[in-house]
Parts: sequence; C-alpha cells; structure tokens
Amino acid sequence: MLKIPSKAQLPLRLFAIVVSAGLFVYLIWRAGPTQLWKSLSELGWGIILALALTGVSHLARTWGWRLTLGDEQHKISFWRMVGLRLGAEAAGQLGILGQSLGDSLRVSRMTSEIPVASGLASVTFDRSFYVVTGILTTIAGVLAALPLVALSQALRLYASLFALTLIAFLMLVLLAVRKRWPVLSWSARSIARIPSLKSWIQKRYLLVQAVESALFDFHHKTPGAFWASFSLNLAAQCMAVSEVCLVLWLMGVKMGFFSALVIEALTKLVNVIGNFNPGNIGTYEGGTMMIGKMFGLSSATGLALALSRRLRSLFWAAVGLVCFVFLTRPKKRRDFTSRGTPRARVTEVPNSQVDTLKDVPALAETAVAILLANRGTDPSNFQGPLLRVGSLPILLRIILAAQKLGPTRIMVIADANTKRIVQRGLFFTGRLPECVQWIEVPPNASFSEHLVLFATQARSERVLLIDGNTTYHPTLIRKASEWKDERVALALTNGDKFVGILALSVETIRDFVQHCQTQVGTLEQLHASLVEMHAVVCVPVGENLWQRVNSPEDRRPAEQKLDRWLVKPTDGIYARLNRRISIPISRQLIKFPITANMVSIFTLVVGFASAVFFAYGGYWYTLLGALLCLFASILDGCDGEVARLKLLESDFGCWLETICDYLSYLFLFAGMSIGLWRGSGSGTYLLWGGLLIFGSVASFIALGWERRQLASGRPEQLLKIWQTHAESRPANPFLYFGRHLEFMTRRCFFPYALLFFALFNIMNVAFVISAIAANLVWPIALYSSRAFAGGRSSAPRIPEASAERRTRMRQYAPIQP
Repeated sequence: MLKIPSKAQLPLRLFAIVVSAGLFVYLIWRAGPTQLWKSLSELGWGIILALALTGVSHLARTWGWRLTLGDEQHKISFWRMVGLRLGAEAAGQLGILGQSLGDSLRVSRMTSEIPVASGLASVTFDRSFYVVTGILTTIAGVLAALPLVALSQALRLYASLFALTLIAFLMLVLLAVRKRWPVLSWSARSIARIPSLKSWIQKRYLLVQAVESALFDFHHKTPGAFWASFSLNLAAQCMAVSEVCLVLWLMGVKMGFFSALVIEALTKLVNVIGNFNPGNIGTYEGGTMMIGKMFGLSSATGLALALSRRLRSLFWAAVGLVCFVFLTRPKKRRDFTSRGTPRARVTEVPNSQVDTLKDVPALAETAVAILLANRGTDPSNFQGPLLRVGSLPILLRIILAAQKLGPTRIMVIADANTKRIVQRGLFFTGRLPECVQWIEVPPNASFSEHLVLFATQARSERVLLIDGNTTYHPTLIRKASEWKDERVALALTNGDKFVGILALSVETIRDFVQHCQTQVGTLEQLHASLVEMHAVVCVPVGENLWQRVNSPEDRRPAEQKLDRWLVKPTDGIYARLNRRISIPISRQLIKFPITANMVSIFTLVVGFASAVFFAYGGYWYTLLGALLCLFASILDGCDGEVARLKLLESDFGCWLETICDYLSYLFLFAGMSIGLWRGSGSGTYLLWGGLLIFGSVASFIALGWERRQLASGRPEQLLKIWQTHAESRPANPFLYFGRHLEFMTRRCFFPYALLFFALFNIMNVAFVISAIAANLVWPIALYSSRAFAGGRSSAPRIPEASAERRTRMRQYAPIQP
C-alpha cells in the first residue's frame, strides 16, 4: 500500500519539484531554445523508429519474463503479459516507489491464473535479470570509456575501482544462487525481530520461503530457461544502446556502438541518482547533457537526446496506462450447465418460521434482499426486472448499487419461474456479482415466509428489503442502509406511496412474525402492516428520486430521471452547459463496450492534440487548439456519466480521471508556452511557462494531498466537502477568496475563457493570468488541508427514533441527493 505523505514530507517533495522544474527551465535556457528546437526538428518522424525499437525491447523482456513461469506459462497469454509489463513500466516513471507499485500490480493481476508464490517469483526474477544485465552494461560502458574518453588519472582509477566493485557484487550474487543461500528468509527473520513488524512478517513468512524456493529451483531445474531469459534481457539492454546510436544518427551525429555504450552506461548511473527525484525531471536531462559534452556534443544536441528518450518513455507509459485500463475490466463468468443455464445457489423455504429466527446471530453488518414480484402479470411474459434503464437491467442496477454498501450477502427472492427468467437474463450481461444468492420461494408463499427465510440466510443484525422493479437514486439505498434502530423499521415514502425500500433489524422481523395476524403477500402489504403496528418510521423522498418500472412504457420517465441524476449539485453554469452535450454523447457511448476509463484516456488524447495546435502558434492554429480544448472539457464529463450510467464508479477511476486532467493541463500549458515563444521570439514566455508549469504541478500535488486528507473514502466528493467546510467559515478572507473564485480553475470554465482569449487573439493575457492563478491554487489547497483535516466529517445520516417515541410513526425531512 502506498504511504500517504505526512505533513513533514510534503514540503520536501514540493521543494524537490521546485528545484527540478527550475533545473529543467535552466537547462532549456542554457541549451538555447532555438538550437534545441532545431535539433528536435532534425529528429522529425524518425522518432517512430526509436519507438518501434523500444517496442521490440519490451517484447523481448516479456518473452524473458514468460520463461520464468516455467510449466505455468501456458496459464496466461503472452499479450496479457505484455500489457502487464507496460502497465508496470508506466508506474515505474514515478521512481523507486513507482517501480514497486508496478511490480505489485503485475503480481496482483496474475493471481487469477498463476499462484501468488509463482507470480511473485517470476516478477522478482524478471526485475533481477534487468538489474543484473543493467549492471553488466554499466561495467562494459565504464571499461569502454577508459580508452575512448579523455579522463584524468584519478578518474581512471575511480572508474576502475567502481567497475571492480560491480564485478565483485555480481560474483557474490552468482555464488548465492549456486549455493542456495537463504538470503530472503534470513532477511525476513531479521526484520521479524522488530516488534512492530513481527506479526506482519510471521503471516507472510511461508510465502517468502515459497518464493525463495521457486527462485532457486528455476536456476537448478531449468538452466536452459534461466539463461534464455537472461539473454533476452541482455538483448534488451543492447537495444537501448542501439537507440542512442539511432537517435544521434537521425540528428546528424555519427556515433559508434562503443561510444553509445558509454553514454548508455553513464545514463544508467544518472537514473540511479535520479530515482530520488520524483519523475527524474531535470536530473536526467542535465546528466545526459554532461555526458554528451564528454563526446563533443553541443548542449542542444545532448538535451534533445534526453528529451527524445523521455518522449519515448512517456509514449510507452501512455500505452501501458491504456493496457492497465483494459486489464482492469470485469471478466465475464463462464459457468454453465449442460443446457446453457447458469449455475446458482438456490435455497428452499424452510418449514419452521419463528423457531428458526431464535438461532440467528446478531452481527454488526447489513444484508440486502431484493424481492421480485410479477404483480399479477403473466409469469411467462414477466420481464420487469430485465427492462433496461441506462443500458442495464433494473434489477442489475439495484444489485450493483447495493454491492457498494459492502453487505454480508445480497439475496434475490423470487418464485421458480421468475428466478429462471431473470437469472438467465442477468447472467449474460457479465456484470452479475459472485456474492448474489438466489432464493426460490413457492408462488403463493406468504411474505412472512420470505422474511423468515431472509433472516435465516442473512446472518446479520440489519437487513435491507428492496423492490426489484424500481429504479432508485443511489442516495436512497445508501441512506436507508444507515438506519440502525433495533425496534423500529425505516420506510421511504412519497406522499401516500411506498417507494419500495425498507430497513429493519432481525429483532423487528421477530416481533412482526410473532404478532402479525394478517397474511402479507407483497412488500407494500408489509409496509402497511408495520404502519398499523406503529413499528415504522416514514421518511419522505422526492418523486424525482425513484421510478417504478412495471412495463416498457415506464422506461421513458425512468430514463429522463436518470439523466437528471447525472447532474451534480456542485455543477455550475458552465458545467450544466457542457452536460447538454455530454449526456447525449454518453447515452450513445453506453451502447458499446466502452468503459469510463477508456473515455478518460481518449479525453487525454484530445487534450494532447489541443496542446500540439497551441504549440504551432499563429491565430488559426491557436483557435483550433482552443476549440479542441473545449471539446476535451465536454468529454471530461462523459467519463463520469458513463461510469454512473453503467454503475462502474471506482476510486481508481476517479484518480485516473484526475491524473488525465492534470496531464492535459500540463500538455496545454507547455503547448501555450511553445506557441507564444515561437510566435514572438521572446524568451520571457518560456520563463512565464516555467512559472505556470511549476504552479500547476504544485497545485496538482496539493490538491491530491487535500483529496486524501478530506475525501479519502469519497474522492469524487472533494469539491462538495471543501465547499461545505469553506461556507462554515465565512469570516476567513483566505477561504472567502477561494470559495468565490474556485470556479475559474474548473475544467468546465477554463476552456470557455481560453476560447474567448483565442478568438480575440490576446492569448498572452490568458497566459499571464493562468501563471498567476496557478500559483494561488496550491497555497489555498495546502491551507485548506491543514485547516479542515481535523474537522472532517462523514456524510449525514438518517436520524434514529428516540427511545420515548419508538412505537409511533414519525415524519422526517425529505432525503435530498
């Protein structure tokens, strides 16, 4: 798990980013922007060759990784492993922490096909091979530098000692492998002596031993695969050296293989040092320029070499991000009987009723039961729960919404014929969760039997009963799940209508079954009986928050309400204007197998295209870039809308959208800087651009930390939470300023402002204003994080009935979304 930066660490990271950004701007100034642009222009479309060479290198490394799986390599496809590698390499752009995260990602995504120990051993071997071959490349490069580069006697001595040290290290590693030294288990036992880590290590010690045994067995039992994997990683290192030759050749510099080997070896040393710098920004470029000087390359050529290789890394990182999005899509289950009907757990109604309830344990958890009733229609034509709203069957929408509550169990209660029709229809959507249990009841069974069965199966203290023929705003199900009164049930109503959601405890079910004298056949009759017994609290909800769907004619109002639910309470005038376009687009997107994460990636591509047109400069290119930026802003709403329409919301999706937004801003600001500099020829715009990018990066980090501090469990609600806290302190001038001007920083407002400035050809004004505004956002974000962290509160809950009024029906304020 990633460690959240502490308050002491954040200023250090911000300082590192400031220094890195300043160093990067200084290097551009030192190399000369004009000369740098000329060198990059000479490279031209030849960069595609470098990208292709790196792609071949990734394929070779993936092949080598696949060999480390031994007999289990057939369990996972080669191209899936390519996607996992690229996704891990994308995370590795963040340094050592990113590499650890990327390797953990590879292991976690292999566990469905490969045992954990085998997957962990293969990833460890793959990383070790790459490190060892990298050390060999460094040794060869250092030794080749002795005759090729003019060095002083002292530097030659230090280089020789350094090479000998690396050789000794490799010999020690080889000896440890041959002698099967238990380095991992010994290290684990040593760490276990620390009291705070003892229990954590003890739980994982067997896994460490299994991984260590797999590592040794791979070398001793399959030496052919061992050396083949090693050779493929070594070939990948040779391709990196060839890339240096290729890039320099495209820029008109003739460089031999051994000279390129020296450059690559010294670059690896720079990368080791740069791992302590987030993103290795500035240090990598500066180190490459210094290495190029040793071979007589100009500063512009050395910096162009570094930027071209960084562009290559960013390209494959973007491909890896797309691969990760595809690999995180939910899989369709493939469990069929011989007749094609999906298997399911079916529970029959027990004969005993009240006696069974006496043995139900009370757990502080919630279970959900969704009841299906054909409401008097022909059972053979009963399709109510399967009617689609927002591309999903109504029942599936309820199940997925209930799943977000983390219930102990989700049960669907229906008669045999209804269960057969609905179960088959939902199974082929590929979205039905594994935790769903189907409970079969006789067609004429009373609702009392339903309750007994449900309470018996739920094994929970709180239960939630939901009508399976109704669409609900997610707020209703979440609010109902927060009801904790043990004696009184909660019912959601709209005037005299029962909405179809009841929250009650097992104890309330006991009392009802024991004292109810009438037969209860439906959920509505249960609500009426509870009202007669004065054992229910009614909370009114708006008509716009639910829609009962019993026929195809009811779908139209349900779809219209679903569209209104896509609009957030925090949306301003520009966001609502974008929604008029984005919602129809999202409605078309959900007809295809397109996920919200795919939309986020495509939006990033459109933002990058906008930045390219800004970089060209000139009135018409700038105007076209502004229009593309506005289109990207509209698409920015589509990913969230698609996620809500398909019920695919996730914390990862929220963070991915945020990262894509930040990258779009960085591309845009870089394009604006280049375009204004090219159009005016003044280096002042590069300085303003450096200030703008620094402020943007600092703001992104500060906002990310603020999201962790204030909305770690609800990242999508950061703005609403921040506004609530800020409005509670109206006398604070700092927060007053931020509260009334924060709309200017939103993704939905900025493109409209940019289009206005581009239309009137005053982009220089927009550029300066953006640079100033970007450096006002991060101080406000840091201040808010510190000021609000102590007062973070959870979402408001439905009030419980007081002890003296538990036996009476009560009315509360309506629930709002």
